[in-house]
Amino acid sequence: MQKHSHKIIRSIILIYPLLYGLQDKIEKEQDGVIADMTSPADKVIKKLIELDNRRIDLCNLKVLYGFIERGLGDRFELLRSCAFSGVNSELYKIAVKQIELAGYNVERADKEFSYLFKLLKNTGKRKRALSGVVSAACFATN
Repeated sequence: MQKHSHKIIRSIILIYPLLYGLQDKIEKEQDGVIADMTSPADKVIKKLIELDNRRIDLCNLKVLYGFIERGLGDRFELLRSCAFSGVNSELYKIAVKQIELAGYNVERADKEFSYLFKLLKNTGKRKRALSGVVSAACFATN
């Protein structure tokens, strides 16, 4: 369970920088759907609802990120720098509590946002580069 919690919290932290680009992509896709008036109205409405749901997911992820950031305060940057190493489980415990304060739990976040977390696999080069530069502070505070 603890390893799974760490993975989800890491995913929330790592996906955050991509959220604004994803939001722009959704808006462009919505504009395209609206512009394509050759589609049957039912299909257009379903697509717009799907895009709105994805936008809501991005907003919910921003909220979870904010709760984690607020709950950790000055230690948040330490958790971000330790995201690839998976160490400093005390900070992860605090992050899990913050997710719960936001009305979620790790399992729900995993279920609702897994399609977004899969995008992190496409950032493999960045992940490998950063994982080699794990801050010594991550190990010092563990």
